[in-house]
Amino acid sequence: MFTRLESLRGLAAIMVVLYHSPFRFGETSAPIITNSYLFVDFFFVLSGFVMAYAYGDKIRGGMGFGEYVTLRLGRLYPLHLFTLMLWVPYILIKQYLYETGFGGTSQLDENNPTTFITNLFLIHGLGVNDSLSWNQPSWSISTEFFAYIAFFLTAVTIDRGRRLWLPLTLSAGFYGFIFLVIRPDELQITYDFGLIRCLAAFYLGVFVYRLRRVGTPDTLSLATLTALELAAFATMIGTVVASDDGYLMIVAAMASFAFTVFVFAAKGGGLVSRLLDLDLIRKIGIWSFSIYMMHRLLQFGVSNVFEFVLGINPKAPTGWTSVALNSAMLILIIYLSRYSYEWVEKPSRDWVKNRLRRQELTVLDRTQPASATGKLQD
Repeated sequence: MFTRLESLRGLAAIMVVLYHSPFRFGETSAPIITNSYLFVDFFFVLSGFVMAYAYGDKIRGGMGFGEYVTLRLGRLYPLHLFTLMLWVPYILIKQYLYETGFGGTSQLDENNPTTFITNLFLIHGLGVNDSLSWNQPSWSISTEFFAYIAFFLTAVTIDRGRRLWLPLTLSAGFYGFIFLVIRPDELQITYDFGLIRCLAAFYLGVFVYRLRRVGTPDTLSLATLTALELAAFATMIGTVVASDDGYLMIVAAMASFAFTVFVFAAKGGGLVSRLLDLDLIRKIGIWSFSIYMMHRLLQFGVSNVFEFVLGINPKAPTGWTSVALNSAMLILIIYLSRYSYEWVEKPSRDWVKNRLRRQELTVLDRTQPASATGKLQD
């Protein structure tokens, strides 16, 4: 279900990869690349939508907090831990080369035992550190995990009725706090107030899911759905490009993300949805979490080869050469992320699910009367 949304998540992951790439076409990057950090917020909106769909009724039906948290940790933590451990030898080698005069800068200001512990316990996106550290993009995984906890707590307290207005009110309140108190003209907040940023977009996604109960585009014609899909893409790209103009355009970008999720959640879909259903795009969507978590280490490694081995400044504008380099880098990241998904992400996620299922069956077997399980009574 909602496979097109997964494909969109893959495209958003690619935009984040390009945002972080050291290879540039000119002195400044195109606005769509410069502002592609906002596609992390698209992840958050999509996460809120999916969580409302997958867990809203289950929590209301009595799902326990322990089972819920275990499932969410099983989804996030194994790949987070795997990538974190990959960073350890990289940082140690970089620090050794720095201390022996090979070049570079000290790694220990940001990547030290203290920040490692905060990363290990998934709290490094909660303002406990003074900077990004280790696998830098994983700050968002930290905040998303605690957004999951917030979702559960609100679902069993103030949001038991699953009212339409409540998640929108929460989202607006968080965005208001960001733009009035934290930062009035941009949304580039990560390790410090990243949780507020995550919650704002997350509850916007919850609102979009509940909006589907009011009305959905499922029954619209192919032509109408195609027009809506094209409008969603155009609005999303246009608002992201213009987001440098201040908080109003950032709010417009968040609204465009919400509109995009609403449109592409339709059952039928238009012609754009058919493109998103192409096998390669769907696979990139499936591998998107691995792409997001793996890409920064690979970019740093390739950048170091260019700078310290080949003697080439990787950040120098190279015109069309940068297009070829970014394409090759993207192919490499996607290729390796496929295997991190197949060898780490999916097996660990499935193991947690299967273990919980076995525990539930064991408890059910112990609590049912013997006659209900087919056993003879004494």
